[in-house]
Amino acid sequence: MNSFHRSIFLLFLCIALPLAPVHADEKGAAAEKFVANLGESALALVTDKAVVGEARREKFRMLLNEHFDLNWIGQFVLGRNWRRASPEQREVYLKLFEESIVFTYTNQFDSYSGQMFEVTGSGENGRYTVVKSKIVDPASAQGNVLIDWRLIEDDGKFWIVDVVIEGISMGITQRNEYSSVIESNGGKIDPLLARMEEILEGLRKRT
Repeated sequence: MNSFHRSIFLLFLCIALPLAPVHADEKGAAAEKFVANLGESALALVTDKAVVGEARREKFRMLLNEHFDLNWIGQFVLGRNWRRASPEQREVYLKLFEESIVFTYTNQFDSYSGQMFEVTGSGENGRYTVVKSKIVDPASAQGNVLIDWRLIEDDGKFWIVDVVIEGISMGITQRNEYSSVIESNGGKIDPLLARMEEILEGLRKRT
């Protein structure tokens, strides 16, 4: 599981316990509720043992697309290489990007072991609304993990576009990883797509 996918997967193994601050403004409260609702929906899917296989993957895909702006994230992660990619390469890349997330998460659903997710506040940071949270794992001695969810608002709806774990942007981390693959292959996009397909095939075999 790569770093970006691993970070977001933390949410999908957690119980949502929204703790809105007393003085949260209307937009901040709405953003907190958006993230908390995602946690509640994810928990229901993770713990529903009657939904397995392709049905589970499709339900998760719907949940993912309702909350994350995958096109925005995908383009950000590819960075300047997005402009270099042909329309065909962009289409293949975005499909592989989504599929890798879907298979990465659903392959790990059985790992849930009672972690708790708490929304602790929100604020504005430039164009982003940032929802602050923490993950509490009763079985871990490592302490709480602090996570910020960067949201953008479009026509009255929030979309998650980045996840920041302990101060580290997972979008930037993923972009650096993809950029490294492209640069090590002479600036070509196809080797990255081949690598993504290789990883995805391995995930499919584990289902």
